[in-house]
Amino acid sequence: MCVAPHVNHVGLQFAGSAAAADKVIDDHTSAFRTALNADYAFIAGYTATLLLVFRLGRHVFAGRRGRRAARWAMIATVLAAGCDVAENVLLTYGLHGGADGSDGPFALATGCATVKWLLLAVIAVAALIVWGTTTARATRAILRKLCHKLWHTVSPHVMPLQRLITRLTPAANKPAPPCPRHPDAPGVVPPWPVAHPDGTRWPAAAPQHARQPADPPGDGTTDGPQDEPGTRPGGEPGKRPADGPAPGTTAPPAHWRYEAEPAPGRTNAPLGFCVSGGGIRSACVTLGALQALRSSLLKARYLVAVSGGGYTVGAMQLALVGPDNTPAPISSADAFVPGSPEEDHLRRHSKYVADGAGQWLIALGVLLRGLLASLFLLTATTVTLGLALSWAYHLVPVTELAYLAEPGTRLCVKCAPPDAPAFRGASIRAVLIVLGTSMAVWLLWLLAYAWCRFDAVVQGLTRAFQALVLLTVALAAGVLVLPVLAWGAVFLQTQLDVGRPDATAAAGITVLLTYIAALVSTLWRRRQTIRRGLGKVLDLVRGRPGLSRAVPNGLTQYIVVWAVLLLLGAAFLFLLGWATATGWSWPAWAQIGIPATLLFIGVSLDQTWMSLHPFYRRRLASAFAVRRVIDNGAGHAEMAVPYDFSTETTTLSTYGDRKPDFPQVIFAAAANLSGSERTPPGRRAVSFTLSHDYVGGPDVGYACTACLEQRTKRHIVHDLTVQSAVAISGAAFSSAMGAQARAFQTLFALSNARLGTWLPNPGAMAELWKNHDVWELPPPPAIRRLPYLLREVFGRFPMDDRLLLVTDGGHYENLGLVELLRQGVHTAVCIDASGDSPPFATTLAQAIALAHEELGITIELHRPTTLAPGSGKPLQPASTLSALNSRLSQTAVITGDIIYPKNLTIPGRPPSARGTLIVARATLTDDLPYQLLSYASAHPDFPHDSTSDQWFDHQQFDAYQTLGHALGTHVQALLTPTKPKNKPGHERS
Repeated sequence: MCVAPHVNHVGLQFAGSAAAADKVIDDHTSAFRTALNADYAFIAGYTATLLLVFRLGRHVFAGRRGRRAARWAMIATVLAAGCDVAENVLLTYGLHGGADGSDGPFALATGCATVKWLLLAVIAVAALIVWGTTTARATRAILRKLCHKLWHTVSPHVMPLQRLITRLTPAANKPAPPCPRHPDAPGVVPPWPVAHPDGTRWPAAAPQHARQPADPPGDGTTDGPQDEPGTRPGGEPGKRPADGPAPGTTAPPAHWRYEAEPAPGRTNAPLGFCVSGGGIRSACVTLGALQALRSSLLKARYLVAVSGGGYTVGAMQLALVGPDNTPAPISSADAFVPGSPEEDHLRRHSKYVADGAGQWLIALGVLLRGLLASLFLLTATTVTLGLALSWAYHLVPVTELAYLAEPGTRLCVKCAPPDAPAFRGASIRAVLIVLGTSMAVWLLWLLAYAWCRFDAVVQGLTRAFQALVLLTVALAAGVLVLPVLAWGAVFLQTQLDVGRPDATAAAGITVLLTYIAALVSTLWRRRQTIRRGLGKVLDLVRGRPGLSRAVPNGLTQYIVVWAVLLLLGAAFLFLLGWATATGWSWPAWAQIGIPATLLFIGVSLDQTWMSLHPFYRRRLASAFAVRRVIDNGAGHAEMAVPYDFSTETTTLSTYGDRKPDFPQVIFAAAANLSGSERTPPGRRAVSFTLSHDYVGGPDVGYACTACLEQRTKRHIVHDLTVQSAVAISGAAFSSAMGAQARAFQTLFALSNARLGTWLPNPGAMAELWKNHDVWELPPPPAIRRLPYLLREVFGRFPMDDRLLLVTDGGHYENLGLVELLRQGVHTAVCIDASGDSPPFATTLAQAIALAHEELGITIELHRPTTLAPGSGKPLQPASTLSALNSRLSQTAVITGDIIYPKNLTIPGRPPSARGTLIVARATLTDDLPYQLLSYASAHPDFPHDSTSDQWFDHQQFDAYQTLGHALGTHVQALLTPTKPKNKPGHERS
């Protein structure tokens, strides 16, 4: 057997010239020849191994991106092997004295080695990921089969062993269970498929909607007769119902049919309500409006809540549940009525985020903790990447960087700057050759596009051009960009005389500025508070409103945010360059400890629980999660007692269940998606709802709520609760905010100021639960690990991922109107407290446009301009009240016609495609109560206080609640049928 001698093979590869090769060889020519000949066997071995691994990867990573990555990895493997063979041939030729001892063979060999090592570095990492993932999934499948066999052999009386086996058995890959409440309903409904340019589609199978029956009358349903299990009016059992309209009408186009598909079991209804987002402002308006609308609310089928409106709706839902999900001592007609203990508790806790110095310090400390945790993880990730690159350049010197380690690690003052990096000419020529080849392929593509009749040739040249451009960028980064970055970091360090104290101070200043920017972004939204002297500090701590003025368009915010982002980007680039230059020379404890710490934290800690989401959820619950308790031993005293979430989990499927004489509550949120497969440019979000029966939406699919609660780990189950649904629907600032500014989203991700959370993707669950015996499929993540934080930082949210980032419903549509219309209601009542800037109701206009775009629904408003401020009747004396008169609208309630693309099927009513919309907008009118007009006159911002103001005092709370009650009274008059007057001569006796 031929054994290759130990020689400096890598040094010979990067010699680049005959003179440099002679220094490396040093009279060991025969040993190098033997090593080169033995290397062919090694090339064949690693090529076959990598091809087998990536062939396996096509099955393990069965998604479109996984198959494409595996295909390109196989191509890269063949290309790397070809470069390796060419390199060996050239070196052998040079060692035999070919070309009369010229530098040509060695220079070409260096170019081939540059391409080879770059490709091998990338595909080796990919191969390790594929191999590790395959091993883990195969082990899990074997363990599942062993546990299954052991389960049947263990006596039922050995309960501790059975519990252990149950815990060891992965639950995610079991067959999809039926809905626990309705066995005939599907556990998951996949979204409608979309096609990719390569001909594939996701999901692979078209959804088959099997309808569950609506809630039984015992649960509070008052909609009349119900359909047969597994059907919808006009459908057959076990099959998707027909989408077509009544005979004689035209079927809606496919996109409108797909988007109009609600969750299984939800039938069309006579009446539904939706309440808008807007923080505590909307919560107060919603409270007053629903108090005035209580008689109609008890008859409604659906109540859709967004953000701040969801605060109040969630509070009403939890008030109707007794301890441990027992019946509450009050009815739906009594919860949160004026003067109730629940209303009093809410008024006393309207500053739910923080009230007083102690709670302010806690809130600021939580934000600082999240910022430090996020920056630590990102710093550790950057350092680990730099350490890996440092060893790569040390072992394979594509560009020599070893000389940077000594000046870079001394951190001394008055150190001489390092010399500029000595780039290898052969490596640079390799970059230029690949670039030239890509340009040549591009020219061939132009010719083929104009003259060739074979599409396969054009497509092949297109893929070849894309691959060559990617290879050129990677080569340029490896040969030029990263070495310059490493040299630049050490050069700046020496030029600026950066020592250890200076580095520590710079890190502290970076953290401080990022913290300030996070505070500015979260607390200062188009307004700044101006205070003077000591009263400014004291009022800020106490949360008093103080004097305020408008800041035009939030320009200062953008400047601060962009400045901090540039600072963070420069800091991370400097850190990456410094670690690349010096990492290989660090002490062993640092080289082992930093990656090990990152691995432990990244694998074992849930990133969502380090964000602001848990804190936000707890603070909301402190104000809005109470139930009435009657103390029989204290004169039947009635008290509002907050929920104890440490002992009571308000699971969405049970605590969020529809209560007697109360509508089904649907919390409207948004699932953030990147790319254009599901969303048009600029939107980046689709509907995602949370209710007791299903969670999800038509673009991501629907999953049975109880099924998800049973089949997910506790970290994610905690986000499938009523109080979490309230918080998710109101996650206004996050790392993804639909069409909002990308700069703010990136800052929120970097600073951990994130209110959203990651929830299971129903579309991905459909594939997992359908093919539960396929071992290659991955289970849903037990926790949201470090990669999900990185996805938020870089804004990558693929539609087929196992988890979706779910945030504020306002990132999709802030009224909840589109979601209410998706359920198919004849009369839709919309409470709009979104706080639009006058004169137009922008949020309402956007909802109307979105309803037509996605559902094909046309809405024709009646006299919408009467909502505009300044259209109302002036109060007298007009000269004294001119400022207030300019803010008065002619009316706060308007109506409109809803025209559906197909007939609604409502039990007890003839099919009809027309409905009625009633919109109640938070605006001022001349018929408001005197105390409300007085408050409005003294507060110019009312009723459009900024959503960032979440610290309402009792005056603000009462003002917005009173305004909501006035709106509700007007709407109730429209909903109450008027009795016809008797004609003359037919009076009753």
